[in-house]
Amino acid sequence: MTQSSGPAAPRAILFAYYFPPDNTSGVQRAARLAKYLPRCGVRLSVIASSHAGIKAPPYEAQYVPDSGLHAAGYQESLARFVQRIVPYNERLEWMPHALHAARELVERENITAVISTSPPLATHLAALSLKARYRLRWIADFRDPLYGNPGRARRWTKAYDLMLERGIFQAADAVVAVTDAVREEWCARYPRWRDKMHAIWNGFDPEERLSPLPIPPRPYRSLAHIGVLYRQRHPYTLVAALNNLVSSGRLDPQKFRLCFLGPFHERACFESHHAVASLIRHGCLEIRDELVPRAEANRVMATADSLLLIDIVNLSHEAYTVPAKIYDYILLGRPILALTGRQSPVERILVQSGVPHVCLYHSDCGPAVEHKLLQFFNLPTDPVTPSAWFLETFDGQRQAAMFRDLLLRI
Repeated sequence: MTQSSGPAAPRAILFAYYFPPDNTSGVQRAARLAKYLPRCGVRLSVIASSHAGIKAPPYEAQYVPDSGLHAAGYQESLARFVQRIVPYNERLEWMPHALHAARELVERENITAVISTSPPLATHLAALSLKARYRLRWIADFRDPLYGNPGRARRWTKAYDLMLERGIFQAADAVVAVTDAVREEWCARYPRWRDKMHAIWNGFDPEERLSPLPIPPRPYRSLAHIGVLYRQRHPYTLVAALNNLVSSGRLDPQKFRLCFLGPFHERACFESHHAVASLIRHGCLEIRDELVPRAEANRVMATADSLLLIDIVNLSHEAYTVPAKIYDYILLGRPILALTGRQSPVERILVQSGVPHVCLYHSDCGPAVEHKLLQFFNLPTDPVTPSAWFLETFDGQRQAAMFRDLLLRI
């Protein structure tokens, strides 16, 4: 990718709490920025959390807290106190360490900009502090929205979220959403800051582009979900419909297997559901409640007959955001079953990707879901090459260049 012939690219800090060797889905966006921004001409220093370890070749980052560095004790104590009284875990105890490392960088090198990617909110608050002190240009990147996020659903905290969001939007030079739907919602809420708002989608690493592997011989068709499941992202609609199809004889439980691979919050509650218990007894539902290395997760995806995508259930929005795994799923080209909202960003991406798929809407009733499932299990499992639109739009190197161009404009 050629570099722009405009003004010299900035020297920037990236605040990314989640970063390799952590293996959660939120890590990949920061990892792609760390990999490709330097190739776009941006001299980048990453400040990440050490909670998952500090060795992540080929990435370079400063991981904090670090036993060799000492942030002022009272600042950490204050952050921990504030964290105990705010309604959500913002990882505030990380902030003093991140700021200590950042200030050393700013005072030693010609830092001109800061990028913060959230969640957690501590990354934006650290960037806000750094901008106020050193007058740096600041891009606040929201992998998930703040106000209206169904994961921050306590009614009495809405004023808290709105206050934080408004403060970040006012101070940042640019704010980035990962879908056009979120950006449009922001523009409607804060029209005076419309010019600050940008949509830079999530995507895939073109140098780690996944390819389908041969499906092993087996008597059943696998439907695999890879990733974390929690209260706002759940498969109850799916398992209830599958159980009805099995109980009525319309679907042979020996001919399919639903597999969940990844951390499963509230697993005991899920397994106590009558439909789940029934499918487990029939041997067609498997739960691997573990966080496996990315290479193993990719192998399971690449050898599955079909893939399950579960969008966040958000009662106030049909369109919200996009699970990061959709991009890997589409690269594999095998059929995708998506639980999502009507006309959601997920559905729009799937339609334009050219990959076979069926969408079960959160608002669908039981018979409609069952009919769609029977259609889905009749789809051929031969992989399909994604569309040129998809491969161009969601290329991670191209998206890093968009961040670079944004840094040059603000």
